[in-house]
Amino acid sequence: MRYSRSFQVFRMIFRERYREPTLELVLPTMLVANIFLNAYYERSGFQLLGIVLAFVPIISVSETLAFAIGFRNIVYVTGDHIYKGGIISFITTPISRSKIFLYIYISDVIIPLIFWLLTTLAYATMAGISIPPLVLLTFIVGYFFSENIIFTLTLTLRSPGIITLASLFVIGGIFIFGGIGLYYLLLKRSIEELYLLSFMNPYLLWIGQAEGGKFMPIIISGITADALIAIALFVSSFMIFRRLEL
Repeated sequence: MRYSRSFQVFRMIFRERYREPTLELVLPTMLVANIFLNAYYERSGFQLLGIVLAFVPIISVSETLAFAIGFRNIVYVTGDHIYKGGIISFITTPISRSKIFLYIYISDVIIPLIFWLLTTLAYATMAGISIPPLVLLTFIVGYFFSENIIFTLTLTLRSPGIITLASLFVIGGIFIFGGIGLYYLLLKRSIEELYLLSFMNPYLLWIGQAEGGKFMPIIISGITADALIAIALFVSSFMIFRRLEL
């Protein structure tokens, strides 16, 4: 069977990132790692708090693994190709740069997210746990927010070592210092200022919501801000890639 050139390029990009035994190891690990969802849910009396805690980054091994795979793909595969000039073999193929960017983005960013969604929803279904759609959306938007920051830094800085340090500094600063700021504002009950920092760490607001707070409008505001920033970063990355000179 003859495949189109576009499909051949996509298959080459995909296989480079997910060669055996990557899928055989990642998917079962993600599925089993969701035991934290069940554990926190039961220990919290089958309440929303348990689901929220189980979804907090780092605690949730499954979503942390999805982020790590995306990070690896962007920095140490795509970024390495750009740094060493290997990307030329892709951008000189007889398909548009727009398609190449889309194939790289799907392989680097979207596929790890699909792995996480499929394994998490499968486990939740088998365990009889109903995950609120907005909690899922919070992670999905936060995932794109973080990975798009890394993608933009990769196309701008190019050196994998510098990108890694810059990514950890930027993303860590946003979530850690944002979390500290949100916690302080929660103690002060400063609602207006909470809106300003809501995009930095919505999980802290979810914990407050699960404990009986009324932060849903602020959570939605934070998710919306994260989504808009993620879209802006995606467009920025696309424009940089189209003008990429090596």
